Amino acid sequence: MSPRRTRTAGTPRGHARVPPVRVLQVGVGGFGRTWLDALTAIPEHVQYAGLCDRVPAALEAARTLTGLHPGRCHSDLAAAIAAAGADVAVVVVPPGAHRAVATQCLEAGLPVLLEKPLAGTPADCAALLDAARARGVELAVSQNYRYRPVIETARRLIASGRLGAVAQAQVDFRIHHDFRGTFREAMDHPLLLDMAVHHFDLLRFVCGLEPRHVHAHAWNPPWSQFAGDASAVCVFAMEGGARVVYSASWHPRGQFTDWNCRWLVEGERGYLTLERDRVRLYEGADPHRPGTVEEEADVPLVALPHTDQAAVLLDFVAAVRAGRPAPTTAADNLRSLEMVFGAVEATRRADGVALGGSLAGG
Repeated sequence: MSPRRTRTAGTPRGHARVPPVRVLQVGVGGFGRTWLDALTAIPEHVQYAGLCDRVPAALEAARTLTGLHPGRCHSDLAAAIAAAGADVAVVVVPPGAHRAVATQCLEAGLPVLLEKPLAGTPADCAALLDAARARGVELAVSQNYRYRPVIETARRLIASGRLGAVAQAQVDFRIHHDFRGTFREAMDHPLLLDMAVHHFDLLRFVCGLEPRHVHAHAWNPPWSQFAGDASAVCVFAMEGGARVVYSASWHPRGQFTDWNCRWLVEGERGYLTLERDRVRLYEGADPHRPGTVEEEADVPLVALPHTDQAAVLLDFVAAVRAGRPAPTTAADNLRSLEMVFGAVEATRRADGVALGGSLAGG
């Protein structure tokens, strides 16, 4: 079994006693606006040093929101890096541009926090890791779903051992978001390549287990807005023999879950359910007596001082300042991305795909 990640999500110490981090954000339109909203809400921790985007309207909207001088807002990345005087770069561009944009920031000596996924291909992932290592700066991925009270509550409960060893789990995702006009419409596997990395990362994070093998099937419902497959079922064999079934659709007719999925995690001494903002627990030693809804107990959610993008950035900055890898450092995130690429490959192979660190070289 791999070592458990024991950090407390979103609670690096000493944020209030250090000066705000100076951020260069590359990509401020689309999902970049989510980052702008999150980071401008914590001015005691974050100061925008520069903005970069190729779309003038997006850049002007971001400049208005942040109040930055026009001389710190650029359409050219080299000019933005030179003018910003930033401590870190936050890159929020389409996955196909991750390698070029992040590499340019890394080569300038800027630690980089990338919006997921790390990159769209294994080759680009390897190149980014090499660039970060060559320059000796941190490269991490925004896995912001880790930084939510309901997720952290489930992780802590499983890590406590109250359920015993995790033996099987079911994770369901049914969400439709209108992505018409975005790059996702043309992707071969929009669900697996763009969305599922959040959920696969949570499988590792919440259960504390690493994947060893995957079988997968993918398809596209006839009403889908996507060119590629928007639905999939994956069966992961995890270390220790546990099995996890992931069933998902990014264009369902019924919106049955939220973005965190609906979870059932079963162990030797009971089970845990996670649905929306609620974690429930059944504990019972007799395996021949299944628990009932009436016997489930609500688990109080842990309190986090920051969540989602703000928490990811603060943990990233704390790691950079301490000279240690961030919780979602690229080398670790490759394990989650390996699940993505493995699942895509498994849709084409009847015998599934072996997992276990191939992207990271073992």
